[in-house]
Amino acid sequence: QSRNSRSAQITTLLSQRRLPDKGWDDPAIRSFLDELASFDTNNFMGNVGVGEREGRVISALVRERHFGLAHGIGRSGDVMA
Repeated sequence: QSRNSRSAQITTLLSQRRLPDKGWDDPAIRSFLDELASFDTNNFMGNVGVGEREGRVISALVRERHFGLAHGIGRSGDVMA
């Protein structure tokens, strides 16, 4: 039931394209960030990126601290660059 509730929260967030009126609890935020990180090619099994913006994290502690999101930002500072 918890997983379905969190899934509904994410669906609502993405469909309404705005932050909810009532803030999420920490586990919900962590779940959402984990879901986003699962789409990061740095986290694909067997993938070894070699690009300028590829993120490589050796320490599990650092990976956890940044929720698995390790891609770099373009030299311009623009995430979309």
